[in-house]
Amino acid sequence: MPPAPFTRLSLYGLLALAPVVGGAQSVRKLGDGELSCAQIYAESQALEQASEAQRADALQAQQAMTDIQNQMVQQASGARGGMGSAIGGGLLGLIPGGAQVQGYAMQAAAEARRADMQDSVDKMMQATTRQMNAEQALERTQARSEHLADLFLKKDCKLSQVKAGADRPQ
Repeated sequence: MPPAPFTRLSLYGLLALAPVVGGAQSVRKLGDGELSCAQIYAESQALEQASEAQRADALQAQQAMTDIQNQMVQQASGARGGMGSAIGGGLLGLIPGGAQVQGYAMQAAAEARRADMQDSVDKMMQATTRQMNAEQALERTQARSEHLADLFLKKDCKLSQVKAGADRPQ
């Protein structure tokens, strides 16, 4: 189970990154009733290709999120000091001014870890946004495709006739 900050990141990150759906494309268009069977079929084929690309993009974004999450877990587990840092800290304490040097070194290391974690958080948010956008585009594409399939059937279009018409030279 990941530490609590990662769980909060994914929950709050998703809520904060949820895009405002203002300019969403409509599934139904006023001119759809005037489309020929061949036009409906052609648009359906184009939508199928678009949905494959959108699925691939969503999967790539999901993989990026998994990779970043694994990197963050490694960073968090690497942040803990081991026996070597305890022994080194003890030896520095024996040297006059060594404790102050140790304090500066610890601050610098903590700042570097914080910067790495912030960079990982930023990358995770970008990957999450990319995945959400790809999934929303896929949903719109699938809805449009379903609408066109319904229209194809309502118009009593026949796939064999449409394909035969497409095969004929013009």
